[in-house]
Amino acid sequence: MLGAMTTSRREKAEVLGAALKAARQQAGLGMEEVAERLEIPVEVLARVERGVMVPTISTLTRLCVILKLDPDTLPELPEMTD
Repeated sequence: MLGAMTTSRREKAEVLGAALKAARQQAGLGMEEVAERLEIPVEVLARVERGVMVPTISTLTRLCVILKLDPDTLPELPEMTD
């Protein structure tokens, strides 16, 4: 019998991206404003929110500060680098 299937890195990235997008929207912030505060292109933030790209630890930390988001409330994270 097979063990429990693990969630793929891509699926984790998609769940994380959706959580970050929801937090941004709940904070009433636009993508352009958040990207500007992060000093990253809007396209990069869009890719993170779609789960196509995983943010670096430093970018994720800054996102949490901007969105007033407790990192402990984030879903299980994919492997990340800084």
